[in-house]
Amino acid sequence: MSRTTLTILMATVLLIMLAVIFELSFVARGGGVLLIAGLAYAYVVSKRHMERGEA
Repeated sequence: MSRTTLTILMATVLLIMLAVIFELSFVARGGGVLLIAGLAYAYVVSKRHMERGEA
């Protein structure tokens, strides 16, 4: 994955974690966990595609 993509991914995870810490309404009931799980899945899938040379 490119450096830009990794930077965006890490910034997104950090913002979601901050939202959980500050108890914002959209993550208070587990939405943040779903977003993190979706990002982790997208990362694994894109990494797999890069390793196979499908990108």
